[in-house]
Amino acid sequence: MKRILVLYKELAGYFLACLDQLCEEYNVHADVIAYPVHKDAPFQLKHSPRITVLSRAEFDRNSLREKVVDGNYKLIFTGGWFDKDYLHALSARQCPALLGFDNPWQGTLKQQLASLYGRMVIKPKFDYAFVPGSKQKNFARRLGFADSRIIAGAYSCDVPKFSSIQRNTANPKRLIYVGRYAPVKFIPQLFDAFLEVNKSLQQPWELHCVGTGPLYESRTIDTHIHHHGFMQPDELMAFMAKGDAFILPSLHEPWGLVVHEFAAAGYPMILSDAVCAGEAFLQAGFNGYTFRSGNTASLKEALTKLLITSDSELKLMGERSKSLAQSITPSSWAKSIHALMA
Repeated sequence: MKRILVLYKELAGYFLACLDQLCEEYNVHADVIAYPVHKDAPFQLKHSPRITVLSRAEFDRNSLREKVVDGNYKLIFTGGWFDKDYLHALSARQCPALLGFDNPWQGTLKQQLASLYGRMVIKPKFDYAFVPGSKQKNFARRLGFADSRIIAGAYSCDVPKFSSIQRNTANPKRLIYVGRYAPVKFIPQLFDAFLEVNKSLQQPWELHCVGTGPLYESRTIDTHIHHHGFMQPDELMAFMAKGDAFILPSLHEPWGLVVHEFAAAGYPMILSDAVCAGEAFLQAGFNGYTFRSGNTASLKEALTKLLITSDSELKLMGERSKSLAQSITPSSWAKSIHALMA
């Protein structure tokens, strides 16, 4: 049995679904060292018995280094470069190391300086980079990774699971948002734009929001907006069976795994152009619409287009989303990782 060590931040269900696929399909055992889950998303996570999850709090710099040396691993996968002790431990590795990250290249002065630092300090510790999309691939190049050492498809939802949702249209129709109630999500502006567009419709929609965060207490209260709070994965799956379209209006979204989940479930969607997952799962006019990030007028225009779309066209858009979702799967993720395990 091959072994892999994963040095991670906060675990999530989508990552464990991919890791499960790797372990079960290729007879791999994974040791995972991770931080506690975020307080705004306290997921109850399940995983394969081939995965051992250990708390980051149990390891100091020396014990991390010992784990790297003594584990007889075929690959070490590190999620980002935020933990200096993780990076220090990698200097003792005896197998290939893979750097996963979702930072999109934006060309800021901070990133330009970070790329110089990365070439000197981060890149020498890794053999490969694992990224979700083209903007992250551009960053990996800036860090010094050759194209042949950059692997795409770093994020996948549990595509078979979300594709199995038997979705029924709601009455009134439902536009669904899933995410944190935070300024970066453009959520107060979404409430205002939705209500303004919705009041002009002959058949008004409802906006259903799932999540919590610092803006939750100041959320807009209206008969057409419903706030459901945080949901565990099984609750969200059941909730997604009844809905008509999905929206993610973020000002900044390095990827946006939730987009993949709703695409797999067959949802038409609206995304801001700051949602990087749109490059894989949204084609404007084909399965939804995009708008200029931070631009309320552009958001209203996209909302108007979607909310007046006929039932038959919404259904067709949803089928197209489902097809686009198949471009990245836990199986493709597992195949990419296994190929690196000598």
